[in-house]
Amino acid sequence: MILAAEAIFILPFVLQRVFRPTFLETFSINNEDLGYCFSVYGIVALFSYLFGGPIADKFQPKNLMSVALILTAFGGFYFATFPEYQYLKLLYGYWGFTTIFLFWAAMIKATRIWGGDNNQGIAFGYLDGGRGIVAATFGSLGVFVFSFFIEGTITNSSLIERQFAFKQVITTCSIIVAIIGLIVYFFLKTSTEEVTDLKSDFNSLYIKNFRSLYWL
Repeated sequence: MILAAEAIFILPFVLQRVFRPTFLETFSINNEDLGYCFSVYGIVALFSYLFGGPIADKFQPKNLMSVALILTAFGGFYFATFPEYQYLKLLYGYWGFTTIFLFWAAMIKATRIWGGDNNQGIAFGYLDGGRGIVAATFGSLGVFVFSFFIEGTITNSSLIERQFAFKQVITTCSIIVAIIGLIVYFFLKTSTEEVTDLKSDFNSLYIKNFRSLYWL
């Protein structure tokens, strides 16, 4: 769960923080352009937060989390082709859907189930602390992979060499994210008694709770 909770955000966010100059240079964009990409992500994520919760109540958390990780990884493979700016914005919108609509509420629910009745603080504490460790690990791995494919120093390397090395970083992270998605599917256990099934009255319950939560 801790691996999944941070791995889902490696491709949209962590690589951009660790490799910001290289990212901007290899995609031929600037910080303003990247900001617009994040804005598209944020708009999609806003609506995804609103509607992701009912989906998490309808399906097993591990299934949603696994699908979200694998779909995010597929986006990473496309990311590694260095798409043009307009398609990069669409990719960030796609990631807003996979990371928030499919993943976030399911991850929160799985953590709550994991913590049980008496260990909610411990569960969410381990989750947030572990996410920081995972992010640092991915960042270090990315730097190692990048330096492995660069001959000599980075300052003396050509743009083509840096682009090739960054492509290996993106591809490696995408593969790992997909593998984590499979691990979640096969090894994350959630008790069927603890996972609420709303198939019978999903629409009426959803409308009632949505109105209470967002407007009252």
